[in-house]
Amino acid sequence: MDARSLLVLMCIVQTASGALWGEVVHGKVVKFCKHKGIRLLPTSTFIDYHDCSRCECSDDGLSCQSVGLTVKAVGETKCSNVTIACKDTWVLKADTTKKCPTHLMPKAMTAVGK
Repeated sequence: MDARSLLVLMCIVQTASGALWGEVVHGKVVKFCKHKGIRLLPTSTFIDYHDCSRCECSDDGLSCQSVGLTVKAVGETKCSNVTIACKDTWVLKADTTKKCPTHLMPKAMTAVGK
């Protein structure tokens, strides 16, 4: 596998992890994970729609995996891709309130993990 293929693979299967924290509350150690300043108890799971990642707090700490892709058209097209809640929608460039008709969809696209 060459370096470029490995880089593409790493982007598509992007993961992140964080430590498990502990704090004494009323004489008892409470373990938790931190994500963007929010404390989560072990066994918590959530989707971060801003980063398009699914995260889980376990006894091993926080683990997040990418659930979205950045999709772009290759070449000229009358449509552009917009991402809403980690889902891609193709819209007309001239009027972004209208979906892109099938016959105007790009013939070639690229996709990279977010």
